[in-house]
Amino acid sequence: MTQPTRRTRTTRTTYHHGDLRAALVGAGIELARTGGPEAVVLREVARLVGVAPNSAYGHFKTLAALKAAVAKQALCELGAAMAAHVASVPEPSDPRAAAVSHLREVGRAYVQFALDEPGLFRTAMDGNPSGVGTPGSPGHQPVPDPEGRPQPDAILLAALDRLTETGYLPPEETGAAVMASWATVHGLATILVNLQPDLSPAERTAAIDNGLRVLLLGITALGRASRSE
Repeated sequence: MTQPTRRTRTTRTTYHHGDLRAALVGAGIELARTGGPEAVVLREVARLVGVAPNSAYGHFKTLAALKAAVAKQALCELGAAMAAHVASVPEPSDPRAAAVSHLREVGRAYVQFALDEPGLFRTAMDGNPSGVGTPGSPGHQPVPDPEGRPQPDAILLAALDRLTETGYLPPEETGAAVMASWATVHGLATILVNLQPDLSPAERTAAIDNGLRVLLLGITALGRASRSE
């Protein structure tokens, strides 16, 4: 009597070496999108991808490592959304007015991403303790992404460089302007998402416009004061 062939249990996956890590991060992004950083659980990420948890551990030794990778990707999504928004807004022909408009839209895009994607926004912030908090520190330079994806701090610094080129922002005040910008947009995002989520769209727009208007008045006043000295 012929003995039945014994089948070896294998993990169902079509991922080649190097692709599984990206798939795991992508699954983590989808969990974070709906549930924030708390929803990123290694076992659930593995289930969504269709692999055994042990396969996931081959790429991420700890849950913290997975969450850090997902947070970095969320930060890149924030940067991409900011870049796309800024590129879609026409600028005035006057160089100075264009530079001011550009910075305003950079800030608006940051807050709007938080409103549109609160789960990803919280994930990007919670998992990147060296992200938004440090760009204002002396000598800070954005860390380039190896895949060339836009980073929020690089986008902001580029916007402030335009103000410097037009004489609106003294170079020595760049650090202060960076910190003031982050404080304004991150504060707006936090208030609108967490503390005043029931505002109407018109009220949200007014809050964003007013916050950015005051920020820009302060930054451009630095240039006027410098020229009058």
